[in-house]
Amino acid sequence: MKLAGQIEIAAPAERVWATINDPVGLAACIPGVQDVRKIDDRTFGGGITAAVGPMEGHFDFSAVIEQSDFPSALVVQMTGTDSVTKSTLLATVTTSLEILGESRTRLAYTATLNVKGRLAILGDMILRATASMMISELVKCLKVRLEPPAGAAAAGAPEAAT
Repeated sequence: MKLAGQIEIAAPAERVWATINDPVGLAACIPGVQDVRKIDDRTFGGGITAAVGPMEGHFDFSAVIEQSDFPSALVVQMTGTDSVTKSTLLATVTTSLEILGESRTRLAYTATLNVKGRLAILGDMILRATASMMISELVKCLKVRLEPPAGAAAAGAPEAAT
């Protein structure tokens, strides 16, 4: 299964890059991710619990940063195994940034997911819906963390005379 998209974030590219390039900090933005720990400069481990249709799984995972070249490519390979069904997950996530201005960045992502085992039997539609929900929550969290609060820019602006 392949998921792709892009979002615009009202923040400098360097801040966006620092946030997405910090797996331990980023984990707090992804529903169900827990116990993320740094193994070495490029390798992280952790767990993720997710409900996929009528089944819930807990995957212990390992993630390796394969490439980190600001702003053109951040490539992460993930592997995991579900503790109950023994289903496996292989994922490659690629992100890149496009600098749109001093405080405006476009983040593009592609995630290729391969699930094998009992969870895969549920089918592409259910897995895609679960993954899309998780991405949506991640995007909301990134925007809250990186963008100035609504009205912050206007707060310093002089009021119009009446």
